[in-house]
Amino acid sequence: MGDEMMIALIGAGSALAGALIGGAAVMGAARAARSAYFGPLDVARREGQREAYVALLKAADTYEAETASAVEHARLLLENSTRGSAHRPLRSGPDELAGYRDSISSAATHHPVTAAARQVELEGPTRVAEAAKAVRAAAQQLAVTLTGVERGFGHPDEGLGPVIPDQAHEQHEALRSAINAFASVAGKRLNTW
Repeated sequence: MGDEMMIALIGAGSALAGALIGGAAVMGAARAARSAYFGPLDVARREGQREAYVALLKAADTYEAETASAVEHARLLLENSTRGSAHRPLRSGPDELAGYRDSISSAATHHPVTAAARQVELEGPTRVAEAAKAVRAAAQQLAVTLTGVERGFGHPDEGLGPVIPDQAHEQHEALRSAINAFASVAGKRLNTW
């Protein structure tokens, strides 16, 4: 009976080992099939995310550059406004002042940044979408301030406080910080699998 028991145990052990090896092979084949199916989909999804991230960075960088000069022009307009109200000679001529106003007016358009940010919000993931929302909010806030500057000079009776150009400068810095934070989060997302 000892030999029969030994043979039975060896047979059971062999069957168990065969089942484990077969199960591992089936699991490996299932993973390979899943990877073969989902791999191209994941690559396409990542490519869509990358394109959305790049579009937002381009739009935000362009807007940031345009608003940098507009913020400086707002400061110069205010300086000229206060010089004129103090009956001192203006530093800039009428054509130059009109150029400053045009610069502010064109920079107040944040729509490309908003559209690109919304696309990133759709592509996700959540952390990147939140960073894109921060860029969108900073661009919108700066646009509102620049529009206020433009209106303030268009309607002198409403007045333009000296705080507005400082506020625009702070909001421009906030936009720059939001863009940098987005670039960091998006870069980490694209560089991890």
